[in-house]
Amino acid sequence: MKAGDLLEQFAIGKHNFKKIDLYDCDLSWKYLARINLSYANLSISVLEGIDLPAAILIKANLFRADLTAANLFRANLRGANSRGADLRGADLTKANLYGADLTGASFTGAELSGAIMPNGTIIPKHSIIR
Repeated sequence: MKAGDLLEQFAIGKHNFKKIDLYDCDLSWKYLARINLSYANLSISVLEGIDLPAAILIKANLFRADLTAANLFRANLRGANSRGADLRGADLTKANLYGADLTGASFTGAELSGAIMPNGTIIPKHSIIR
C-alpha cells in the first residue's frame, strides 16, 4: 500500500500527522479533510487535486509542491513554506496564509476570496488571480 493510500485511510476525521515526512510523495486526488499536517514535510510532493478543506498545515514545508486544483478551503497554512509551490486553479477561499512564504508560488486561476494573506490582508470576495 502506498503512503498516500495509507494516509487517506487513516485520515478520516481529525487525525494528527504532525511532523510526518512525505517528501516527494504522490497524494493526488486524496481526500484528507480536517487533517493536521502541521510541520509536515511535503516538499516536491504531487498534491494535484488533493482535497484538504479545513486542514491544518501550520509551518508545513510545501516547497515546490504541486497543489494544482487543490481544495484548501478554510485550510490553515499559517507560516507555511510554500516557496515555488504550484497553486494554479487551487481553491484557497478563506484560507489562512498569514506569515506564509509564497515567494515564487504560482496562483494563476486560484480562488482567494476571504483568504488571509501573509501580511494579514484579507482578500475581498470573488477574487480569482488571472
